[in-house]
Amino acid sequence: MNYPIVHRCIAAALMLTPLAACGSPSDQTAQKAESAVDKAAIANQVKGIAKDVVTAFNAGDAEKAVGFNAPDFIQMFHGQANADNAANLESARSQLADPAAKLAVSDEKVDVSEDGDMAVYTSSYLYDFTDPASNEPVTELGNWVMIFRRQADGSMKIYREIISDTPPADAAG
Repeated sequence: MNYPIVHRCIAAALMLTPLAACGSPSDQTAQKAESAVDKAAIANQVKGIAKDVVTAFNAGDAEKAVGFNAPDFIQMFHGQANADNAANLESARSQLADPAAKLAVSDEKVDVSEDGDMAVYTSSYLYDFTDPASNEPVTELGNWVMIFRRQADGSMKIYREIISDTPPADAAG
């Protein structure tokens, strides 16, 4: 039987297709290793950025503290409208006008996506400030969530931030 060249090419392609997936196990392992995401390194990078944000805030540098935000950053803060970068900078400047303003974090955790392009940072926070109504020092306790997203330049930036205060320790009882 004399088949047209097109049929012979299709038949050859169909017979060779299963072989295309047959790399040696060491080739497949090497490819998998090359594409592996170092989640621990990314988690450490994210914790380092969070530390830099806190350090900048405590040093009174609002611009540096918000400089770790992505261009499309949105902050969700208890009892307030969502804030973009401009509103976040204005808020940080206002907070830092208070000489008592100080931020501390604890119980930090980071979860990194399988691809390493996003990470979720969570912590508890203590925020010391002066109550504007009473002029008395106040310590606010709360939860801080930052969602990091990898940028086009490869850096991780804060994409979303959620800050939620919790009841004082004696009221939580």
